Amino acid sequence: MSEFDWTAIVGSTEEVADTYTTPPDLKECKLHYAQIDERGTSVTLMLETTELPDKPALAWANREYNTVEIYLRFTGVKGLKINGWEAGARDAEIILSPQGSKGVRVSVEAAGSQLSFEASESSLIRTRSYLSGKE
Repeated sequence: MSEFDWTAIVGSTEEVADTYTTPPDLKECKLHYAQIDERGTSVTLMLETTELPDKPALAWANREYNTVEIYLRFTGVKGLKINGWEAGARDAEIILSPQGSKGVRVSVEAAGSQLSFEASESSLIRTRSYLSGKE
Protein backbone atom coordinates (compact mmCIF):
# COMPACT_ATOMS: atom_id res chain seq x y z
CA MET A 1 0.00 0.00 0.00
CA SER A 2 1.09 3.54 -0.27
CA GLU A 3 0.83 6.24 2.34
CA PHE A 4 -1.90 4.76 4.52
CA ASP A 5 -2.54 1.63 6.52
CA TRP A 6 -4.86 -0.81 4.69
CA THR A 7 -6.38 -1.93 7.99
CA ALA A 8 -7.91 1.54 8.30
CA ILE A 9 -10.26 0.85 5.36
CA VAL A 10 -10.81 -2.91 5.67
CA GLY A 11 -13.25 -3.97 8.39
CA SER A 12 -12.69 -6.56 11.14
CA THR A 13 -8.91 -6.24 11.16
CA GLU A 14 -8.56 -6.65 14.94
CA GLU A 15 -6.78 -9.96 14.39
CA VAL A 16 -4.04 -8.18 12.42
CA ALA A 17 -3.88 -5.26 14.87
CA ASP A 18 -3.57 -7.68 17.80
CA THR A 19 -0.66 -9.59 16.26
CA TYR A 20 1.26 -6.96 14.26
CA THR A 21 2.58 -3.66 15.56
CA THR A 22 2.72 -2.59 11.90
CA PRO A 23 0.46 -4.53 9.49
CA PRO A 24 2.11 -6.37 6.60
CA ASP A 25 2.74 -4.18 3.58
CA LEU A 26 0.46 -5.28 0.74
CA LYS A 27 3.32 -4.59 -1.69
CA GLU A 28 5.23 -7.40 0.02
CA CYS A 29 2.30 -9.85 -0.07
CA LYS A 30 1.82 -12.47 -2.77
CA LEU A 31 -1.64 -13.05 -4.21
CA HIS A 32 -2.41 -16.73 -3.76
CA TYR A 33 -5.90 -16.62 -5.24
CA ALA A 34 -8.94 -14.51 -6.07
CA GLN A 35 -12.32 -16.18 -5.60
CA ILE A 36 -15.28 -14.53 -7.31
CA ASP A 37 -18.74 -15.47 -6.02
CA GLU A 38 -21.37 -14.13 -8.42
CA ARG A 39 -24.23 -15.36 -6.20
CA GLY A 40 -23.05 -13.41 -3.21
CA THR A 41 -21.56 -10.57 -5.27
CA SER A 42 -18.30 -10.98 -3.39
CA VAL A 43 -14.61 -11.35 -4.10
CA THR A 44 -12.18 -12.97 -1.68
CA LEU A 45 -8.45 -12.37 -2.02
CA MET A 46 -6.04 -14.67 -0.24
CA LEU A 47 -2.65 -13.12 0.29
CA GLU A 48 0.54 -14.65 1.65
CA THR A 49 3.22 -12.77 3.53
CA THR A 50 6.52 -13.70 5.08
CA GLU A 51 6.25 -10.67 7.37
CA LEU A 52 5.70 -12.50 10.63
CA PRO A 53 3.75 -11.02 13.54
CA ASP A 54 5.71 -9.57 16.44
CA LYS A 55 2.84 -10.49 18.82
CA PRO A 56 1.73 -13.90 17.47
CA ALA A 57 -1.62 -15.38 18.45
CA LEU A 58 -1.47 -17.86 21.35
CA ALA A 59 -2.59 -20.63 18.98
CA TRP A 60 0.56 -20.01 16.94
CA ALA A 61 2.96 -19.87 19.90
CA ASN A 62 4.21 -23.47 19.87
CA ARG A 63 4.13 -23.93 16.12
CA GLU A 64 6.90 -23.31 13.61
CA TYR A 65 5.82 -21.11 10.69
CA ASN A 66 7.33 -18.76 8.13
CA THR A 67 4.26 -17.63 6.20
CA VAL A 68 0.96 -16.00 7.12
CA GLU A 69 -2.17 -16.16 4.95
CA ILE A 70 -4.54 -13.20 5.00
CA TYR A 71 -8.06 -13.60 3.63
CA LEU A 72 -9.86 -10.38 2.63
CA ARG A 73 -13.52 -10.53 1.56
CA PHE A 74 -15.17 -7.74 -0.39
CA THR A 75 -18.97 -7.72 -0.59
CA GLY A 76 -21.50 -5.71 -2.58
CA VAL A 77 -19.12 -5.87 -5.54
CA LYS A 78 -19.91 -3.68 -8.55
CA GLY A 79 -18.04 -2.91 -11.76
CA LEU A 80 -15.98 -6.10 -11.73
CA LYS A 81 -13.43 -6.08 -14.55
CA ILE A 82 -10.92 -8.79 -15.40
CA ASN A 83 -8.43 -8.16 -18.17
CA GLY A 84 -6.24 -11.22 -18.62
CA TRP A 85 -4.93 -13.50 -15.90
CA GLU A 86 -1.36 -14.68 -16.24
CA ALA A 87 0.82 -16.75 -13.91
CA GLY A 88 2.52 -13.50 -12.85
CA ALA A 89 -0.68 -12.40 -11.09
CA ARG A 90 0.85 -13.84 -7.92
CA ASP A 91 3.21 -10.85 -7.91
CA ALA A 92 0.44 -8.34 -8.56
CA GLU A 93 0.32 -4.94 -6.94
CA ILE A 94 -2.77 -4.75 -4.75
CA ILE A 95 -4.18 -1.28 -4.28
CA LEU A 96 -7.05 -0.52 -1.90
CA SER A 97 -8.61 2.94 -1.99
CA PRO A 98 -11.38 4.16 0.31
CA GLN A 99 -14.75 4.91 -1.35
CA GLY A 100 -17.27 6.59 0.93
CA SER A 101 -17.69 5.61 4.58
CA LYS A 102 -17.33 1.81 4.22
CA GLY A 103 -16.63 1.23 0.55
CA VAL A 104 -13.37 0.35 -1.10
CA ARG A 105 -11.98 0.33 -4.63
CA VAL A 106 -9.74 -2.66 -5.32
CA SER A 107 -7.16 -2.93 -8.07
CA VAL A 108 -4.95 -5.98 -8.65
CA GLU A 109 -2.40 -5.36 -11.39
CA ALA A 110 0.50 -7.34 -12.85
CA ALA A 111 1.93 -7.84 -16.33
CA GLY A 112 -0.85 -9.54 -18.31
CA SER A 113 -3.30 -9.50 -15.40
CA GLN A 114 -5.77 -6.95 -14.12
CA LEU A 115 -8.70 -7.25 -11.73
CA SER A 116 -10.63 -4.25 -10.46
CA PHE A 117 -13.93 -3.58 -8.71
CA GLU A 118 -15.69 -1.50 -6.09
CA ALA A 119 -17.16 -3.05 -2.96
CA SER A 120 -19.63 -1.60 -0.50
CA GLU A 121 -17.92 -3.39 2.41
CA SER A 122 -14.72 -5.28 3.15
CA SER A 123 -13.45 -7.40 5.99
CA LEU A 124 -10.61 -9.60 7.09
CA ILE A 125 -12.21 -13.03 7.45
CA ARG A 126 -9.24 -15.16 8.46
CA THR A 127 -5.51 -15.36 9.06
CA ARG A 128 -3.53 -18.57 9.23
CA SER A 129 0.13 -19.35 9.79
CA TYR A 130 2.01 -22.27 8.29
CA LEU A 131 5.48 -23.54 7.47
CA SER A 132 6.17 -23.11 3.76
CA GLY A 133 8.74 -25.28 2.08
CA LYS A 134 9.67 -22.40 -0.24
CA GLU A 135 12.73 -20.35 0.58
